[in-house]
Amino acid sequence: MADKTAVMQESWPKVLEAVKKRRRFTWILLNQNANVLSYDGATLTLTWVNQNGMDNFVGSGSHSVLQEGLEEILGRPTAIESVVGDKPGSLTRLTSAVPAPQVQVSVAVAAPESSPQTAEQATSILHRVLGQTAFLMYEQGHGQGAALLADVERVELAPGNQFGDGQDAVLIAPPYLVPRFTAEVIAAIRPVLTHVAGRYGLEISGVSAAPALPEVGDDWRQILQERLAKGSVSNQASRTRAKEATPAFSREGFVFDSREEILVYEALKRAQADLPADSTISIFPLPMGRVGVGSTWTPDFLITVAGRVGIIEVDGPHHQKRFAADATRDRQWRNSGIVHIERILVEETSADADLDALVKQFLTRLNVFR
Repeated sequence: MADKTAVMQESWPKVLEAVKKRRRFTWILLNQNANVLSYDGATLTLTWVNQNGMDNFVGSGSHSVLQEGLEEILGRPTAIESVVGDKPGSLTRLTSAVPAPQVQVSVAVAAPESSPQTAEQATSILHRVLGQTAFLMYEQGHGQGAALLADVERVELAPGNQFGDGQDAVLIAPPYLVPRFTAEVIAAIRPVLTHVAGRYGLEISGVSAAPALPEVGDDWRQILQERLAKGSVSNQASRTRAKEATPAFSREGFVFDSREEILVYEALKRAQADLPADSTISIFPLPMGRVGVGSTWTPDFLITVAGRVGIIEVDGPHHQKRFAADATRDRQWRNSGIVHIERILVEETSADADLDALVKQFLTRLNVFR
């Protein structure tokens, strides 16, 4: 039996490839959670790292997919037994008749019945998936994606829009952050989140971002009418009032969209402190403005000095494919009286000395271009 087990362990990668062609979800479950424990020529016993992985395997119909893969590689039907760790008391036997498969499930040794996953447990798993995805992206050098995920309130699962067994992961974020989840950012997040979710037996086929819904009570009409009567709130106020905005990115009452914006803000404050009190600068983070063509835009920073106005934008990687749109926007800002527009790349925010030099350059141009 030992020799047959060794042969099966050598053949296992081929079996997994055969499974992957049939159903990716089953392949993820097996690849991340199961190993060959023994094989006697007729029955394969798998050892699972946890009960949840084995339950997903049993409950999702994945055993029949594995049996097909085994038959393709071995050339004969094979029964499958699953065990958590190496404890026989958790043994679950899966057998099938040949040639028409018919699954029967029996417990070899009595074990406590596993209860269905509660909503609280599912939420906890998704919260962990979100956190581990954010940390992995940070460790892989994708700071922008990690920073955005840090402000995501929760992850919800929705039926996938693609063919297959997967679900879509919907990132629930404060409304003002949703536009930051561009196609490029989502494309960077998707493979990492899919991998992490697969470690928990979840198959994710798509990723998207959606705004968190406001909390309302029975008196929502009265509250809304009062706010409408007072006029539209500022962009900063809308951020601060959002339920989700106990924000990770905030300084002195201002709410920012990223850590890089905070670094630029600190550099501007250093420049402000070095200037004489009677000719210093004013700093307006993320103010909302309406330009002459009727568009409403939010620059990252609006700076005033000596009667002149300039804008600083902190550009992430997604701006590389938005050059034309950014150029059009910059032209409209200039037509509206903005003297100078400085675009700082996120890569340029890692060192305070570099940022201070860029801010000094910006202020010099703001005063010189007359």
